[in-house]
Amino acid sequence: MHVNARTSAGFAAYIVLASTLATGTAFAAGSSQPDAAPAHTATVAAHTPAKAPAKAPAVVKAAAKAPAKAAAKQPAKKAAKKAAAVSYPNNLDGWIAEARHILAQHGDKVPSASAIKARAMTESSGNPHAENHWDENESLYGGTYGLLQTIKPTFAEWSLPGHKDIVDPVDSIIAGVRYANDRYGSFENVAYTKQGY
Repeated sequence: MHVNARTSAGFAAYIVLASTLATGTAFAAGSSQPDAAPAHTATVAAHTPAKAPAKAPAVVKAAAKAPAKAAAKQPAKKAAKKAAAVSYPNNLDGWIAEARHILAQHGDKVPSASAIKARAMTESSGNPHAENHWDENESLYGGTYGLLQTIKPTFAEWSLPGHKDIVDPVDSIIAGVRYANDRYGSFENVAYTKQGY
């Protein structure tokens, strides 16, 4: 390596500055005695990275925590996707399970699966497309429909947003349960009776 006078002087200045920063002592130019001038000390203090070491661990800690936070969020996201991806069998037991889940999420009183099944078997023999056009509900409301045989006005009042299809079995359970909870105090109170509710 070729060293000239300019490189040598720059290197010497660098060593003096590094020594000054390391010891916190300022020297007057060309002197080996400390410079007591407040202005020069202020200048050196302004160039002293006193807070840099204190910040470095915080930055390092934050950098170390970032992957941990990202890793912690991944299982939560996967769990949310898994919960959203829950599928139910397309049969009476599956419809009941799905409706119970939706009712619970909405904060409604959720009857047992056996109570819902008993009522569905009484009302429609488990057929979500059942329609009744032979009793007084026919002349008053156009009949009863669906798994839990609700009339259209009752279904419209007690169904939940996104669950507005009267012959959809899950929607029928939701509306029928919410109606019976309100009218009879609990769906369970009418679940096992043989007359209409």
